[in-house]
Amino acid sequence: MSTADADQIEHLRRLWDQYGRLLTVVIVAVLAGLLGKHFYGSYQQRQATEAAALFAAYQQPPAGQTADALAAQLRAQYPRTSYASFVALAQAKQAVEAGKLDMAEQHLRWVVEHAGEPTDRALASLRLARLLLDQGKAQAAQDALGKDIPATSPALAELRGDIARAQDRLQDARQAYQEALAGLPPESGQAALIKLKLDALGQP
Repeated sequence: MSTADADQIEHLRRLWDQYGRLLTVVIVAVLAGLLGKHFYGSYQQRQATEAAALFAAYQQPPAGQTADALAAQLRAQYPRTSYASFVALAQAKQAVEAGKLDMAEQHLRWVVEHAGEPTDRALASLRLARLLLDQGKAQAAQDALGKDIPATSPALAELRGDIARAQDRLQDARQAYQEALAGLPPESGQAALIKLKLDALGQP
């Protein structure tokens, strides 16, 4: 072995003595992160698959099981999946149709608090605000408009207009309706309805 080779080996040995432990820690951390990501992805996929099976059973309950029991199981075991949100939203709709508004409100608030998907929380927030406004609770409806609803949503703008109109804030209502119209196709049925609301406010 030449002197140069011996010097290089000694240099590498010193580097390892100085940085070897740090390198080991870094390598272990990277491997742990990669493995954790893999197992988390597998866990998420398994949760979605199991929730989907329960949701299918909820839609057509097997003999000896009820839709209510399956819904409760789905919401308890897989609360952050969209399947649990779909069930709670369906239960809220059924409660409204049955005139059980307090129960409908509970179902909608559950989605807002537990749903993992922002789109699910946004939809529940809009329906909750509409439910509260229809009961004459304008301020509560305003408070229910959560941050997950896209700021440019025509549905949000229309609802803000309805809330403002209920509070006799006519200029705010007019502005909100105009914002809603700007985000809708001019010939759509929803745009026609908002134009009627806008006309009902009269001239500024």
